[in-house]
Formats: sequence, C-alpha cells, structure tokens
Amino acid sequence: DAHAGQPSTLVLVIGESTNRQRMSLYGYPRATTPKLDALRDQLAVFDNVITPRPYTIEALQQVLTFADEQNPDAYLTTPSIVNLMKQAGYKTYWITNQQTMTERNTMLTTFSKQADEQVYLNNDREQNARQYDGEVLQPFSKALADPAPRKFIVVHLLGTHMSYKYRYPQAYQRFTDRQGAPAWVTDDQLPTYNSYDNAVLYNDFVVASLIEQLAATKQNDLLLYLSDHGEAVFDSPDNAMLGRSEGKPTAPMYTVPFIVWTSAQWRANNSDDLQSNRGKPYSSSNLIHTWADLAGLSFSEFDPRKSLVSDAFVERPVLIGNPYEPKSLIDFSLIKPKLQLALKDKYLVQATPEN
Repeated sequence: DAHAGQPSTLVLVIGESTNRQRMSLYGYPRATTPKLDALRDQLAVFDNVITPRPYTIEALQQVLTFADEQNPDAYLTTPSIVNLMKQAGYKTYWITNQQTMTERNTMLTTFSKQADEQVYLNNDREQNARQYDGEVLQPFSKALADPAPRKFIVVHLLGTHMSYKYRYPQAYQRFTDRQGAPAWVTDDQLPTYNSYDNAVLYNDFVVASLIEQLAATKQNDLLLYLSDHGEAVFDSPDNAMLGRSEGKPTAPMYTVPFIVWTSAQWRANNSDDLQSNRGKPYSSSNLIHTWADLAGLSFSEFDPRKSLVSDAFVERPVLIGNPYEPKSLIDFSLIKPKLQLALKDKYLVQATPEN
C-alpha cells in the first residue's frame, strides 16, 4: 500500500442507465450537467469508456471484480473491490438507492453485504416509484463523519433508470419542449426524450453534491463516478430504440460516463497524471485495476496494463456482448465513430481471445 498510514476517504459512485452522450459534460448541446460542468477543472473526464454489458447485474459482476468478457465467472472465485479495500484496512460502506427486495437484485445485495456497513434506501418492488437519489446524501454525510481514518464508500444510485419521469423532482423538469432536441424525435417520443434529459439533470445534482460534501472534509480524498451501462433513448434518426437490448446493440447502451475527482491534498500527495489516457478506449470490466492504481494498492492480481491511469496502460479490444456466447462478442473500439450511433449487423466485428 503506497498510501499506508495516510488517512483518506475513497468513494466509488455507481450510476445507472446513464449514457454519457446525453451529458453536457461530454458535449451534449443541452445543459444537462451544469454542476459537473462548473467543476470540470477539478475533474479527470474520460471520454472513451465502454461497459461490457447493457444490464446492471451482468455489468457489475465484471465492473466490481476481476471478471471480464473472457472470464465471466471470475466474480465467483476472486475478491470484489469491497474485499480488496477491506484487506487494505479501509472501513467499508455500501449506500444504495437500488431496489434490494427483488429476486433479480440478489447479486447486488451479495456485493453490498461484503461491506462493514450497509444503508438500503429503496424498498419499492416496482420501478415506477418516485424514489429519488437525493436520499443518499444524508447517509453519505454520516459515513463521512465516521471517525475511522480510512474509509471506502460505495454509493449506488438509481440514476436515470426507466421510467425516467420518476427519477427527478418537479423542480428538475427543465426540458419540456423541442428546444435542443434533435429534429428526428417525433411528437410521441418527445416527452420520453425530455424526461430522460431531466433525469440526467437531477443525476448531475446528486453526483455534484456528493463531490461537494467530500470536498468539504479537506482531506486526502478521491471520488470516481461511472455508470453501470447506458441507455438508448431515440438517439439517432434511423433507430427508434428505447431501452437496452444486447441482441440489437447501439452505442448509447454502452457509452458510459467515467470521471475522477480528487482533493487538493490528494493531488499534492500524488504526482499521477490522470488525464494522459483520458481518450483511450477502455472497458469498465477492468475498473478494479484502475481503482487499485488510484488507491496506491499493489498485489499479485494487479495488472497496470489494465489501469487507465497508469503509464503502463495498454490498449486492447473493448469487448461487448454475452460472454457465454463467445461468438457474439464484438470489439466496440473497432467500429467507426460515424457508425457508433446505430450499430447494425453488417458493422459488427467479431473479436476472439487471440486478437
């Protein structure tokens, strides 16, 4: 542990269903992330990170462990990021606004139970419930106040999950007309299109508020935010897709935000250039290596070539698809940018373990 003995709070914020292409932080014309935009000079904004799968459970089985598209079952036999931080001597917390009372989310509960403390905020069984992510701010503040010198806090948001109109309070219903919306969006599609942008706007408030709370501690702190996967919401004129389908992939399902905020003290103690690889293609299935690098941890399984903040980083195929059907895997990074808004069968490039 390169940071052994240093008091610090490290925070991992996991978003939900948020496509970075709909964030003004990433160039979207509507001001959907004004608070993060204002913090940009404090952020390392990575703009070529891809999730391996467009579903929460399947994606996080890789994102939170040493599993990846070629070793999908490794989450069953290797440590998770929570196990890793506990072994490094951090007190661990899991604060979630995700549903935990459904059979589908049993795996999320399994991950959360590995933490020392858990806060479960969402007891709704239905997706169409107004359970706002602002609820995480109070337990997050409480965790920050814990006198433990070294803390690792996971905050799992409900983010911009369908149905979008239930993800934000009335005060965040800012986008209500066609201003800033693409011409191809039909009158029938427009309310849903707008509600997704409003959900991104509220998500911006929540993520920025977490950063502001952490910054107020004025300690050796770091926060990394990424989304589990993206979402297609009428994003191109030739594709009216809404939601996610691994069998009919489009770029918005896989392009996720990936940003790192660091405190002034953290920057003073670390000379790492977090921006050097910000535009390189990267799979979030390798997050545990980037996280370990940021935390200053070294261990036998750590591979700096898979760390997006390492000088040793090596670009490799960014695989998406169902790993239990290897022939269906494709390399997202080989698809030409002008085609990424509407992937079609004739553009799919099959990737193999050899390449």
